[in-house]
Amino acid sequence: MKKITVVSFASFVFLVICSVVARVTGALFDNFGLPLGIGVGILAISGIIALIVRESRRVNIFCFSLSAVAMGFVMRAWYILRGLNNSIFVTLLISFGAVVYLWVFFALIRIPPIKKSAGLTTVVTALYILISVVIYVLLVVYTRTNFVSTVGFYAFIEISFIFAMSLEVNSRDELIRNLTLSTYSVFVVAIIVAVFALMAAAGDGDCDCDCGGCECCADGLDCSGDIGEAKRTKKKDRWLKE
Repeated sequence: MKKITVVSFASFVFLVICSVVARVTGALFDNFGLPLGIGVGILAISGIIALIVRESRRVNIFCFSLSAVAMGFVMRAWYILRGLNNSIFVTLLISFGAVVYLWVFFALIRIPPIKKSAGLTTVVTALYILISVVIYVLLVVYTRTNFVSTVGFYAFIEISFIFAMSLEVNSRDELIRNLTLSTYSVFVVAIIVAVFALMAAAGDGDCDCDCGGCECCADGLDCSGDIGEAKRTKKKDRWLKE
């Protein structure tokens, strides 16, 4: 089985597991703290096992799966924090789109002049990631959907798989090991969620708009009205009640 086939299949399975876990845990939590803690805990256990047992293919696949489950809990925490509710159909479509994103990258680096030059491959990889970031920022700014942040997180995971695929390997077991190690980029996702949680707790994450909660600021939804005026109105109402 070719490297691109293994990586494509592995990345799709990872994102599907994440999507399913995020969806089925929707009725279990009403606060983001617990699913975030569970996700980080599962990820830590996966990392410890992967660190102790390095050469076993089965152990690496098990740790890979644990990381996917952990990502699902982290995404559930994010959905609760931002008030999002993406259907399983939407997240599966995003998962497939992430694999297509991987295929486009692989097609680019297979172009003969690029394939023959390690330096050119590095440049193309850097440009591909940079362009991806720019497109994502434009999506956040100019689109009004509640799944843009999911696209961003999934694309980030896919980029970690791209790096795993770019490393030289001598066997399928080495590739699986690299893919397993790349899944610990979920820690970065957890940190991002935690930072937003701290901002919300401090009051910086409150966008004070009437379009469905704070997700309107994070996911490109339209926040109509003057935010500063909304804050002043709230303060005035609180003063009148007192």
